[in-house]
Amino acid sequence: MNKKMLTLSISLAGALTAGSLTGCSSQDNSSQNTSQNESSSSESKSNLQQYSKDPDSKQDEDFDLVGTLDKETNDELTLVIDDKKVKVPKSNSFKKEKDTPKTIDGKQVKVEVNAKNQSAENLELTALAKADSDGIYEKESDGDYSVIGKLISETDKDLTIEVSSGKKTYKKAKDFELDNDNVSGDSKNKIVRLEVKKNDEVESLEIDPEDQ
Repeated sequence: MNKKMLTLSISLAGALTAGSLTGCSSQDNSSQNTSQNESSSSESKSNLQQYSKDPDSKQDEDFDLVGTLDKETNDELTLVIDDKKVKVPKSNSFKKEKDTPKTIDGKQVKVEVNAKNQSAENLELTALAKADSDGIYEKESDGDYSVIGKLISETDKDLTIEVSSGKKTYKKAKDFELDNDNVSGDSKNKIVRLEVKKNDEVESLEIDPEDQ
């Protein structure tokens, strides 16, 4: 083999080796970027769920976020949850409950979040935000109503809660029921929801983790 052919063979071999290394490098970078993107996506998915007190947030189901509405734009909500500002993008189908006032900045809200794309589907005021000075946040046409407040004391016959206007004592109905499945420990000093009959007797007491 003459000198020119030898030089050409070495040059071609070098070029092929360099191309192979470049291809491997690009493939490695692409694989690394994909891995980083997947990791980032995974972190993003868990970021919103870690602020939720909804039992469904631990599963692959839609979940609720409860916080104070700090700011709202056309595309995004900013909530204050445990003194942290949490940004939640709005989905294309985002809507508010029909009885939601136009101005709700600074109010406590509950936002339903789609678990798959981590975007807000629905927003409504919480029971605490809706409640009047007596703690009443919902009234039925038949006279029954719902109350929210802090449980101060409870006996076999009655219970006392604290609302913004002061303490209120209700007599328990004969068919009184207690629902505290999702909350452990003593119910005293926890925020409770009461279903009250039109005769002012309490039919049920519920403790919701999202109210705490």
